[in-house]
Formats: sequence, structure tokens, C-alpha cells
Amino acid sequence: MGLLSVAVPFPLVVLLVCATAVLVASLLLAADRAAAARPAAGPGERRRPRPAPHPPPTPHGEPPEGGTLVDGQYTHRKVSTLSIQPIRIFGDPVLRTAAEEVDTFDKELRGLVKDLLDTMRDEGGAGLAAPQLGVSKRVFSFDVDDVIGHIVNPVLEFPDEEEQDGPEGCLSLPGLYFDTVRRQNVVAKGFNEYGDPLQIVGTGLMARCLQHETDHLDGIIFIDRLDTERRKAAMAEIQSQDWYNEDVKVKVTPHDAKGVFFKR
Repeated sequence: MGLLSVAVPFPLVVLLVCATAVLVASLLLAADRAAAARPAAGPGERRRPRPAPHPPPTPHGEPPEGGTLVDGQYTHRKVSTLSIQPIRIFGDPVLRTAAEEVDTFDKELRGLVKDLLDTMRDEGGAGLAAPQLGVSKRVFSFDVDDVIGHIVNPVLEFPDEEEQDGPEGCLSLPGLYFDTVRRQNVVAKGFNEYGDPLQIVGTGLMARCLQHETDHLDGIIFIDRLDTERRKAAMAEIQSQDWYNEDVKVKVTPHDAKGVFFKR
């Protein structure tokens, strides 16, 4: 049996091809218009990405108004008066108590981090540790040279023995500054509020802040790092302040008070 063949005129073939092309183009245009008319997803439909671990923080220039640099990204977080907590003052026993390791990275921890960040910003401090809010947990916030963040369960390492000597203050000793010897360079290793590994390499003021706040987690106040003469002068100044409560017995730190640096 032979094959049946039909001859199609060439002009008809061209017409069919053109018609097909026009139909495809019309379908694509209709799909684009439908996508443009579709309403954008509302805030409830967006899934907030989990912050990723970030490298050692470095200055990022001027932060946006109301912005906070957390985990390497600026977040526009308005300070809430509900999260601003009272700061414990020198003489409070919690400041002489070694804080507990954080073992659960949950909503409660993230609330504590927010309290630390907002209270620190409200007070204009360079750092704030959880014990200063009466919470005996190993976490603190920092704000140095426009770098704002936090660290949980920090462990300090010192890459060299270079030192710095300069004024240091504390929100738990409001209005007072005393020259304190610290290491010039430090590496802090720990975690962010979600349990992701975090490392901060600090020098100068950042190194001083990391050491100061980690001391708070060990029940150490910066005047414990002063030599005998400086500490005696500091205590005289402290006792002259309006906020000093002479009825509170000041507990001496159980740690070395000679400025010896250590690694946990």
C-alpha cells in the first residue's frame, strides 16, 4: 500500500507559521499582565530568614536611623520602653556571681538579647552584660565604633601580650572612669542568639569592651583589675557618689585582682 501525500501550497505554510507565532506571543503577554496584576504578598506571607553566622565585625559606617547591627546586618528596631530594664548598681550581689552557661537558644534568650541591646542603647553604653540586668546568664551586648551586636557563652583568647592602659567605665558604676590595663588584642568565640557559631576579633576599644563584659560574666568588676593604689583611689571615689549604698557590704571578688588575664 502506498503512502498518501498531500501537497500544501507554500504561502499557506508561511501563514500557518505566522499565526502560531502570534498565538504564542499573545499567551506570553497575557501571563505577564496577570503576574503584574497579582497583589504582593503581605507581611504575614513572608518568611523571615534566619540570620547567618558572620565574620568578625568591622565598622560599617554610619548606621541608619534607629538601626541596629546584629549578626552582620542592620535591622531597623525601634527601642521599646517595655524592653528597657533597670541596671544593677555596684554592691548588688548578682554582680559578684559567676553567670551560668546558656544551653537553650529559645525565644526567652532572644528576649534577653533585645533587653540588653535596647537598655544599652538607651543608656548610651558601649556594652552591657546580662548580670547587670539581674540575669545570671553568659550573654552580653556591645556597641563600639558603630558595630552593634551580642555574643552568648563567650570564651576569650589572646593572640599576643600587647597591653593598653586607658580610662574605663561601667554602667553599674555610673559616671566614673578609671585607668585600667587591658590586653590590646583579643578574640572572642561564642554563639549568636540562634546558637550559630560566632567569632569577634577585637583590638583597642573593642578588645577592652569584650574583656570588660566577659569579666561581668565571671563576677568581676573592672576595678578588680586595678593595682592597689588605683583601686584604693577608685573606692574612695565610689563611696563619695550619691548612688553608693554604704549599708550594702561590698563583696570582694573571688578572682585574681592583680590584672592577670586568663582564658577560661
